Amino acid sequence: MIQISSTQLFPEVLDSAILQPRLASNIYLPIGAEGQIDVAGDGNVGTLYTINRVDEASTHFGPASTLYGIVKAVLDRGAGPVYAIPSKKGATPTIADRQAAWQTLESNTTVRLRLTDSEVQADISGLAQSASNAALINNKQIAMCGLPSGTSKANLIAGADAIISAGVDASKRTVLVGPGVYDASGTLRGGSFSAAFTAAEVAKNNDPSNDLDLWAILLATGIEMDATGNPVFRRKVVTGVAVNDFEDLLKGGVSPLMPDRPGSGVQTSHLRMVYKADTTFDSLATRIIIDQVFIDVRDFIYDGNYLRMGNTPQTRAKIKAGVEAVLAERSDWIQGVDQPDGTQGYNVSVTASADMRQVIVGYQGMIVRGIQTVLVAPTLTIPA
Repeated sequence: MIQISSTQLFPEVLDSAILQPRLASNIYLPIGAEGQIDVAGDGNVGTLYTINRVDEASTHFGPASTLYGIVKAVLDRGAGPVYAIPSKKGATPTIADRQAAWQTLESNTTVRLRLTDSEVQADISGLAQSASNAALINNKQIAMCGLPSGTSKANLIAGADAIISAGVDASKRTVLVGPGVYDASGTLRGGSFSAAFTAAEVAKNNDPSNDLDLWAILLATGIEMDATGNPVFRRKVVTGVAVNDFEDLLKGGVSPLMPDRPGSGVQTSHLRMVYKADTTFDSLATRIIIDQVFIDVRDFIYDGNYLRMGNTPQTRAKIKAGVEAVLAERSDWIQGVDQPDGTQGYNVSVTASADMRQVIVGYQGMIVRGIQTVLVAPTLTIPA
């Protein structure tokens, strides 16, 4: 790359291209990130930056900062732009510093996935609560976070329990990813990077009916290893008993990454919310579908300018027809139910309040769940 002073007077066009991975693709769930920046960065604490390129992140946050590392991880995987906000400059942010930055992201109607560079339990529990706070103003956000490399299976599950203790609604909006992963250069990264790597793949997924089970994580060479050189989590036999670390973690509310089938990379196992009181949110896809259907219905009503129309039977009939069409287009995500006339549909109802100031839109449906296991049960005959 040619370096030249910005004060050059001679009119000239120069090649300043940098070869790097594609940094943009179609993004369906935009990412918002918070963290610490270096004194070398020209960014300001509390200012929200829209980052499209790695060099922008380096300039604003400093190339050695943890926030830069998280943003670069997302951009390298083609999930830009990233909405990033520094919470502290030149020092580790306190929880109060982070909360001040999180409030800005909570009110952002574009951001859908939330990241932090912190791997401290209190901070990630706070991020979970922040994602829940966003729902108070109908902003549908999901926190994705992780604990430090070296965190045991038991401690990851304890981390999930701590998030649940922060609030039921918070746990229904949080994905805890583990363990640590080796990046493309072979450097071991902690859970905040595991979350960022995973969030990039979730952000690019245009089909919520695809729950991303066994999905490849780009630019990662393996999950964390134990002292014997084996993946820290794996399926194994212990004193004659089969142990599946991934299933144990999933039952505990954690979304574990695992080695891919060739053994040279990383893939998801299954992505779930931390909430585990029942099976309602044992899939991240369930959370995304519920949120997205509401957003699509909401946007249809806004875009149709129905809030400036009279509360008449004609207006309500138009809303009903439109909502039915929105739901029908999403039949891969949400299936219809039996209607009074015997047909399958969504039982869409649009009624007026007694004082005619309000319209109540109702609908029913069943969330489509992904296939979790396949049981192969052949009946074979051996010639004898």
